[in-house]
Amino acid sequence: MNRRNVRENVIKLLYLKDFHEKEEIEEQNELYFQLFVDPETFSEEDKAVIMEKYDAVIEKLGEIEHTIETAAIGWKLDRFSKIDLSILRMAAYEIIYDEEVPDKVAANEAIEIAKQYGSDSSYSFINGVLSKLIKE
Repeated sequence: MNRRNVRENVIKLLYLKDFHEKEEIEEQNELYFQLFVDPETFSEEDKAVIMEKYDAVIEKLGEIEHTIETAAIGWKLDRFSKIDLSILRMAAYEIIYDEEVPDKVAANEAIEIAKQYGSDSSYSFINGVLSKLIKE
């Protein structure tokens, strides 16, 4: 599984998280893997890699969201679309905490994923927030 696939799956799990109570998340994550991934091309090792990255993002979520809100001057998180917020959470985690991923790669990947999953203006909004975050 390549890094883009890992990112996309983590983003989808982060998106899913916003629609469920905390006590439901583990069950919902398991349902996600049962219903939305192809078992013929997806291994338990792939799932472990995705969950490791997801757990790392969740562990730092408060700090990540504070950083995003600071970079998005005049925007509160509840105004963001859920998918844009999920993409920003993943990218911000990589920029701030993942030393293996160069900042520009994290931003470019987020922009490309936003073009695929977000609205027509998502990628430019995400680009602006991440550019500010990288400068800081």
